[in-house]
Amino acid sequence: MTDDNPQNLQPQSNVREAGGLRVFQFGLSSLFVLVTVAALILSTYFSVGKLVGMSTMEVLTQGLGRLVFAVPIILVWIVGLTMAIRRLKQNRLPAILTIIALGGLVLTSFVFQVVHMALFHSVNSNQISSETLTWILLIIGVLHMVLNTVWWILILVAIFVRRPPDAPQPERSDPVGDPFLTDEP
Repeated sequence: MTDDNPQNLQPQSNVREAGGLRVFQFGLSSLFVLVTVAALILSTYFSVGKLVGMSTMEVLTQGLGRLVFAVPIILVWIVGLTMAIRRLKQNRLPAILTIIALGGLVLTSFVFQVVHMALFHSVNSNQISSETLTWILLIIGVLHMVLNTVWWILILVAIFVRRPPDAPQPERSDPVGDPFLTDEP
């Protein structure tokens, strides 16, 4: 029995059901979050800049100018955060670990960018010596390395953590089996 309904003739796609295209959709709440995050980033840069005595132009060139080079990897981390948040109900533990790790990577990157901006301005304005800067950068570098190691270990754990079992696969009906598995002892 065939139905002449044209809707039944259209191939069904699981892309929408899997959330594939919805990842790139923006709503008012997403736009609000983006604008709020951008405002927080700018206010933090300008506040720290004014705190250490930087002009607006110095904040733009020394602070935000350096941030431009970190934007591609930060965007990758933000996409990963978005995907982890969307998978929170299906795979709770991996999603939580991923959110913590990627959030930590974004926050760590941002904080160290701001700290470097303030430190380099302090050296340029003779508030600290270059020898002191060397020691501070060494300590910050070690701290940055340790934190990044922790974040990446969390990502690896999130990848390989136990997940609920997949649906059982149907048995193959063809007589050809796996050529690499033999029944011989």
